Amino acid sequence: MSIEWAPLSAADLPELAGLVQRCLARDGGLPATASPSFLERRYVTGRAVGAFAGGRLVACGAVRPEGTATGLVDPDHRGRGLGSALLDRLPEGPVRLETESLTPEADALFLARGFRRTFAEDVCRRDLARPLPAAPLPPELTVAEWSAGTEEAFHAAYSASFADRPGFPGWSREQWVDWLVDDEFLPGCSLVAREADGTPAGFVACAEGFLIQVGAVPAWRRRGLARALAVAALGRMRAAGAAEAHLDVNVNNPASAALFRGLGFEVVARRARYER
Repeated sequence: MSIEWAPLSAADLPELAGLVQRCLARDGGLPATASPSFLERRYVTGRAVGAFAGGRLVACGAVRPEGTATGLVDPDHRGRGLGSALLDRLPEGPVRLETESLTPEADALFLARGFRRTFAEDVCRRDLARPLPAAPLPPELTVAEWSAGTEEAFHAAYSASFADRPGFPGWSREQWVDWLVDDEFLPGCSLVAREADGTPAGFVACAEGFLIQVGAVPAWRRRGLARALAVAALGRMRAAGAAEAHLDVNVNNPASAALFRGLGFEVVARRARYER
């Protein structure tokens, strides 16, 4: 079957969504990557190209203005050189590649093209129909939901929890809130734990079907706080009607990976970034 290459635009979003769904079914990953808003950010705001076979989109790629590229190849059309041909057709030569569902073939292709992996995190999923483990909060702590009045405590807990992690961005309160809060953010499932004097001890932040971040400040680590906050948030998400929950955990964070495995999360895909 012959392949025809053509630029992509917003009019191709239905075809893009179908291609993403086929890749998700084979490779796993976050369901949100098939949403119209995600596809627009990845494939419409940049310069995009698609491969069509018999009028059906079987591969696509785009380079965003900052030079980051992403692409997909239909599972039924892999092993035919489409991934390599796609890289050759991406405009202006990307300096960075990213994927939501890394495969061994994609890893080999990126390395062969002179890129090296600089970031990776596992995508994990939990069925919320399954019982949640018992994980009581330490009795000396109180918890509060996200609100204008607790936003500062959330940011303090975030900063103290992650300041010693590699690559911590050191965001101000305004920068972090701007990154964190969008239309899918769940303030009623996002909790901050505080000591009697108001000192933040840990937090959990949630969006629809997603645990965004869970952290405990150093003095409260290995005391069950992160586990308790995660279970409390999952329980609230389930009560609100969520059937499943996803999260990302960096591959260089074995402690968090073990925590979430213990809560019943299973790895379903790996997100990654490569740079020249």
